[in-house]
Amino acid sequence: MRSIFSLILFSIFVISASAAQSNAELANSLYEAGDYRQAAEAYQSIVDTDGASPALYYNLANSYAQTGDLGNAILYYSRANRLDPSNKEIKNNLNYFASKVEDSNRAELRGKKISVVPDHETFFKAAHRVIAEEVKSDTWAVLAAASFILFLAGVAVYLFCSNVLLRKTGFFGGIALFFTSIMFVIFASMSASFFNSHDQAVLMAYKTPLLIEPSSDSKAATNQLCQGSRFEIIAEETNVEGIPTWYKVRLNADIEGWLRASDIAII
Repeated sequence: MRSIFSLILFSIFVISASAAQSNAELANSLYEAGDYRQAAEAYQSIVDTDGASPALYYNLANSYAQTGDLGNAILYYSRANRLDPSNKEIKNNLNYFASKVEDSNRAELRGKKISVVPDHETFFKAAHRVIAEEVKSDTWAVLAAASFILFLAGVAVYLFCSNVLLRKTGFFGGIALFFTSIMFVIFASMSASFFNSHDQAVLMAYKTPLLIEPSSDSKAATNQLCQGSRFEIIAEETNVEGIPTWYKVRLNADIEGWLRASDIAII
């Protein structure tokens, strides 16, 4: 009975794997044939059924970029970059299309002296970005575990070695490695917190200004911003069911205001 059950599970796994491979091949063939809208739909279907991966998000972003949909392109490049921050190809494409959006936003200003890029980073913010955003929590966790194992080795040298120099090395080296492992654990926590955060968004509407108040009757706080603009979410307004209907977003000191929840997508 157990062998029959195992055979059924194995058959389901093989069929599922074959279906996933055929779907990926279909999506790839659509992209290579230049049918980018259908390719985007095919990649999105794979994401919905099999889950996300950096490669799937990257292919999805490429498909949207080819159709001129910079909102979805920036969104999925950003999600791919979050899953695999060390991938230079993903990062380069994200930066390239983000620069296109910045150029479009600058053109919308019609000569006004307003910045369309994020504020200059302080030292501490840049350090936080490198630690939390550019290195995966798994990498920090591995470094923490390795440091702790070396710490235990240092303790063993101190306790069991008769050579004075080696004992001193084990003692002081062990102390340094212990605090290093704690530091890496903190870094892993920071990276995991960023990965699970929902405070960054992409403008999906074609062109829209930020508003002074969370109301359709509010005056505009900025010129129109272009699809694909990225923001930090700093506040939200919800309805009686607790569902966000408006978000207050910030690009920099010059560009801050309210957007409808339907106009953005959370990274």
